[in-house]
Amino acid sequence: MRIEQEKPIWMQSKGYLHISKSLQISSNWRIYKSKIENPKFIAKYAFYPLMHSIIKERKYKKVDKNKYNNKSNRCHNLKKLDGSFEKTAKKRPLHYASHFDALIYGYYASKLNELYEKELIKDSSLNESVNAYRKILLEDTGKGKSTIHFAKEVFDQIKERSLESSEVSVLTFDIKGFFSSLDHELLEKKWATLIGEKELPNDHKNVFKSCTDFRYILKDDLRINTKKNGKRSGFDEKKLAKIRREKGFKCFFESNIDFRNAVKTGKLRIYKNPFFQPRGDSKVQVGIPQGLPISAVLANLYLLDFDKRIVDYIVKEHKGFYRRYSDDIIVVCNSSDVENIKIFVEKLILESNLEISSSKTEQFTFRQEIYNDAGDKRLTSIKIMGFEEKIGSPLIYLGFEFRGYSVCIKSTNLAKFYRRLISIVKRRAGRAKNNKTPYIKIAIFKNQVKKLYKKPLRDLDGEDNELKQSFRNKVFLVENNKGEFSSIVKSSNYQNKSNYISYLNRCKKIFGDDIFVRQLRKKDHILNSAIKKHLS
Repeated sequence: MRIEQEKPIWMQSKGYLHISKSLQISSNWRIYKSKIENPKFIAKYAFYPLMHSIIKERKYKKVDKNKYNNKSNRCHNLKKLDGSFEKTAKKRPLHYASHFDALIYGYYASKLNELYEKELIKDSSLNESVNAYRKILLEDTGKGKSTIHFAKEVFDQIKERSLESSEVSVLTFDIKGFFSSLDHELLEKKWATLIGEKELPNDHKNVFKSCTDFRYILKDDLRINTKKNGKRSGFDEKKLAKIRREKGFKCFFESNIDFRNAVKTGKLRIYKNPFFQPRGDSKVQVGIPQGLPISAVLANLYLLDFDKRIVDYIVKEHKGFYRRYSDDIIVVCNSSDVENIKIFVEKLILESNLEISSSKTEQFTFRQEIYNDAGDKRLTSIKIMGFEEKIGSPLIYLGFEFRGYSVCIKSTNLAKFYRRLISIVKRRAGRAKNNKTPYIKIAIFKNQVKKLYKKPLRDLDGEDNELKQSFRNKVFLVENNKGEFSSIVKSSNYQNKSNYISYLNRCKKIFGDDIFVRQLRKKDHILNSAIKKHLS
């Protein structure tokens, strides 16, 4: 009797455009699976170049008025006294694999992740300490934990320890350029050790090389023009539509020959891994690209021995509390142990050939402080800056600000939401002004903008019954009688539709505090002000 195979979890379709054609996974996944699970095929497989783009996030920070010539205390572009500008935008480089390559990375990521989870389960303290890129289930509901749960666990731990001791110390560490700094030699050894081999087999070796000695193209190089009126221009939509219609797939190029010709003629440039680290008198290639399905498990694998030694020293020996979310490390401990722990962690990071981001490495003390004239006390965060104590400065962790007596959303995250809201209004105002149809009043429809933050409804049980944000429908290419492919639109069936308000309501439910929803009480005022400004 033939047993019907199920599509594996790692067999996920990707919707983005790439230099290789999109795949029909729903109908051809068995063919792809048989190729990817064949080690001989993978050992000789030639990976496509990755596609590179940069996500920029504006960062606001307090200004030293002796150094900068700005009127406001917080700004985005810092104008120095000499007239030059210092931009504070955070750049996050991402690399996307072609569709078939992404399936290969997904398959090997699932194999490595299964072995990695077995290593963590051997030690319960270790298993609890690593949070990022893992599915950790809640005992009561069976659903996966989110960053909200992880943050609450840390803050609850600080509160519990403050009841037992007069002072609780907290250390936060951040690894500078984590993904782009991973040592290739160490990573290869850890990979081989995890799969129980002295050296990587040929198929694993080929996947490892594609992640470390990678090639990539710039997504902006595929645009019609690099810039148009100071802004990025679009892609050649006529060519993309022709490929969809005639070939039946989505892609930037009609074929591999078309892609190679673009490279040979100089229309498209291929770049090499740009990450290097100084070692003595020379430079050594390091780092893996962010954005691959395998990047997350490799990052966790790289710090496996690091996590084990930290748990042994901090959790077991000094009875401390340790959590690592990717490259964000936090330690809760007794004040008497804080200096020794700080030295130990910094030493381990350097032994892993990584660099500490000194600007994000912080020390806090939590203790009871008087906050009113009546002499009442409450648990308060105190930032230690050398010999100076900054009372009330919040501990920032996973997008939350914790002051000891309260928890709220990080202010910069709220600012990001408002900027996104205003940018949508600005874009829609531009479209409204360009509309030359007579007798139609220039207007912006608020209900369309409010898809970002539809207000939740309340059912009789008091649970949040959110109005979900609308998502794009799925587009399928179907061949017609003329031999051409046309688009068939099917409504999306996503189960976990969410928006920013629903996120805040989850924060409220998990923390049991209304402050998260109250933080957005000005949203309607900001929306109305933006509409008035950009339509005038």
